[in-house]
Amino acid sequence: MKKLVFLFSVLVVTASVAMAQLPPPAAINIEVIVGNRPPAPNEAQLMRAEEANHPNITAAMHDIEKSMKALHNAPDDFGGRKAQAESDLKQAWISLRKALYYRLYKDTH
Repeated sequence: MKKLVFLFSVLVVTASVAMAQLPPPAAINIEVIVGNRPPAPNEAQLMRAEEANHPNITAAMHDIEKSMKALHNAPDDFGGRKAQAESDLKQAWISLRKALYYRLYKDTH
């Protein structure tokens, strides 16, 4: 009987240690996705992997970033349309990021 209790105890301890050493699930915070905070090193690594897997979305995001910068540096406000265009580009950029990093976010929510 003592051997059985001892073996059961060893099994429970072994299982507990094994579960404690599992890596955390792949996740990314929504604040990172929408650009409100920079990614932590583990988030940045996950993001780079997703970007490599989806080069077309990544290229589109870079194109929007260049467009936002060019529009921001434009010398005129274009009758108030510049601010609306900047807002629309920002929303498009966020939508692409949400699409690109969806799998990293959905696993935790």
